[in-house]
Amino acid sequence: MITVRNLTKVINKKVILNEVSLTVNDGEIIALVGPNGAGKTTLINCLTGLVRPTSGELSLLGTNPMKKKSKANIGVMLQESTTLDNVKVKELLTLFQSFYSTPLSLTELLNLTGLSEHQNTYTTKLSGGQKRRLTFGLAIIGNPDLLFLDEPTTGMDVTSRKIFWEKINTLKKQGKTIIVTTHYLEEIEKIATRILLMKQGEIVHDGTLKSIQSEMLQNKLSFQLLDTMDESKLTELPYVSKIEKEKDEVTLHTSNSDGTLLELLALQIKFRNLFIIPGNLEAVTIAKEKGWI
Repeated sequence: MITVRNLTKVINKKVILNEVSLTVNDGEIIALVGPNGAGKTTLINCLTGLVRPTSGELSLLGTNPMKKKSKANIGVMLQESTTLDNVKVKELLTLFQSFYSTPLSLTELLNLTGLSEHQNTYTTKLSGGQKRRLTFGLAIIGNPDLLFLDEPTTGMDVTSRKIFWEKINTLKKQGKTIIVTTHYLEEIEKIATRILLMKQGEIVHDGTLKSIQSEMLQNKLSFQLLDTMDESKLTELPYVSKIEKEKDEVTLHTSNSDGTLLELLALQIKFRNLFIIPGNLEAVTIAKEKGWI
């Protein structure tokens, strides 16, 4: 589907992308996450042929993304909402349908965007979230095999975001390949098959949520220590990077909660009220941004 080798983009002598390499297979839902300025949008712009890379190799659906042929089977939703003024939702969708040989039907588009009740509303009267969903509809109108979504839920309220991700899940079940950037990490955790963490123009981790959790996130073991004599044993526990203690409440930061718990029992440390608190992608991104990992 997509092959990228040593992709580099330099703008005004500043390296925006630094020898990025990746492969995307059919049916994958790829999440690009990372702080502002990490290079996510520039990467999407290169993949969609909107920006010419400085160096490196790109193959999109078997051809160069700069060529017109490669654009026929892709849909792109950029950060800014793209609509025409003084036209109704139904009129705009119908106009864009005429640009494609086998577009989705108006009924399908209205269903996927959740705009059935607003099909006769002028675009200027739509809310910010509704405009974003309309932009999404324009991106998928040609029934593309490959879809790029750059911060798609920006400006959406909670209800619009919920509707949007339900529709993305529908496309996922249809076998569509989707690459999405977002800051709403709790939503991506539920939908993505792979997560790419970007920092300063590089992909610093490529894997599933499970692999990131096991390799990069610090889980927490929290419990009440029953015997103060056991406090010295805490430093013997494996995988622990940090120990927090407030009175008899102990919190252990560990990269392997199972291994730490087994050793906790082996050392016969007396405790009760154990809680295991898993790490999350928000913590990873913050840690990456601050250069902790």
